Amino acid sequence: MALNSRLLGLAFASADTLVEIDGEGRIVFAMGVAAATGHAPETTWVGRPLTDLFEARGSQRLTDMLAELRTGDRSDPLELLYVLGEGAFRRVRLRLFSLPQLAPHTSCAFTWHGASFQLDVPGTSPVCTRDCLMRQAGSLLDQAGGAPVNLAFVDVEGLDRVDDARREGVSAQLYQALQSASVDGASATHLAGSAYALLRADSDMAAVEDAIHNVAALEGLPLSADIRQVELTPGVDRQATLRAMRHALEVCITSGAMDDPDVTFKKTLDRTLVQMDSFRAMVKARDFALHYQPIIELKSGAVHHFEALARIPGSTGPESTIRLAETLALIDSFDLVVAEKAIQQMLRPGFGLTRVAVNVSAGSLGSDAYPEALMRLTANHPDMRKRLSLEITETASIVDLDGAQRRLARMREAGFRIYLDDFGVGASSFDYLNHLTVDGVKIDGTFVMRACEDEKSRTLIRHLVEMCAGLDLKTVAERVETGEVAELMLQLGVQLGQGWFFGKPEPQPRLERPVAPATSRRRGAVESWG
Repeated sequence: MALNSRLLGLAFASADTLVEIDGEGRIVFAMGVAAATGHAPETTWVGRPLTDLFEARGSQRLTDMLAELRTGDRSDPLELLYVLGEGAFRRVRLRLFSLPQLAPHTSCAFTWHGASFQLDVPGTSPVCTRDCLMRQAGSLLDQAGGAPVNLAFVDVEGLDRVDDARREGVSAQLYQALQSASVDGASATHLAGSAYALLRADSDMAAVEDAIHNVAALEGLPLSADIRQVELTPGVDRQATLRAMRHALEVCITSGAMDDPDVTFKKTLDRTLVQMDSFRAMVKARDFALHYQPIIELKSGAVHHFEALARIPGSTGPESTIRLAETLALIDSFDLVVAEKAIQQMLRPGFGLTRVAVNVSAGSLGSDAYPEALMRLTANHPDMRKRLSLEITETASIVDLDGAQRRLARMREAGFRIYLDDFGVGASSFDYLNHLTVDGVKIDGTFVMRACEDEKSRTLIRHLVEMCAGLDLKTVAERVETGEVAELMLQLGVQLGQGWFFGKPEPQPRLERPVAPATSRRRGAVESWG
């Protein structure tokens, strides 16, 4: 084939190097600038697959582009990393030209950018999430035999001045560079904005600084890094320590404390480990109380059942404690002790017909442990299963809906009734209702409290009641504080009501309905740890 025909692509692209590949993707012709290798491409590239010239991820993108190219097409530019040697790269922009006069061969135009640089880029390494980072921290601590591991927080200064069109690509380069600088080449993660975290075996951060400088040189940007580090040490309970570290990492991010992340992380981690020990001790000692609030049949005024509400010593409300227990995967033991205490109350003389509902975190439905323990707990008193209801809260999300449905179905078959708590507020409410077989829903109190003044809230409740009626589900209105609200809920078709109008939570279930004037309004705190 004439050389001038081949040079058409080179001239057309104004490129530095021109390559021609055959139908199998092998280089049959090359000329132009030697890619800083010290060898001319026409003597070192011919006979090699084109994709062998680039790092693994770029090779895959090039393979995909070649597969989509048609005769007469000119591809969009593709940014790749040309492999100079072990850990050495140079950035190149590549375009493909499928010229009809060269078919089935394809022309490839190379334009070189920047200088060569050293950068260990693991082409097949997966993205490291925060969970992954903490798991790897645990593995490294195990392997170190008690020696500490360093967690470095890196804030890349100057990244916010990169224009939007380039920022994503630069961020990706930074991520890969920090991965390479991590202890095993796969232990770095992006936290938020310009903040990253990675694991190191020592406190020498020179390699981390070099990684940032290499990317800065590659992209021609004035980037620098503020690096802080924390020394991690193994705890007695490895899994608990990892969960505490994960929680501390999240606190750094959500609290906006990335200006001083090392201090925030260490303080949060130490405090969380203490709280974990305290929570476990409280659950083991059963050192908390249950108070019982009546749930009333709106039509008859009779007590339908009671909700058991936890009262934890030293706290104004158990919400924050429960959320932390969910985060640290300690909630199932607490939920089980709540059920145990409720059953003990139901077995006392004079309470033989009492029905009670207990809160169950979605986190407790993530495995078979809680349902199996609850079945064992009621094995000697199977009649308790028909008197004990479970209210699923949304403070933690249900990841495995199919597994949760299987567990709930087993408990319903045994006699337990299931309610969805705080329905309408969480984003997953309708998804849960669609996937889980339950017996009723509790309408969140924010809708109920606004219903007298807000037509939209009334409409939402009305439609929810109609939907539940079609699904044969009971409806419970939370936070009914006045007779006016109670009457409105009845008019809207709600079956059951709960709130201070009917009675406050008390240490013992009061079987008779508390009398409250319909015109009175008694305000109080939200009586639910969910």
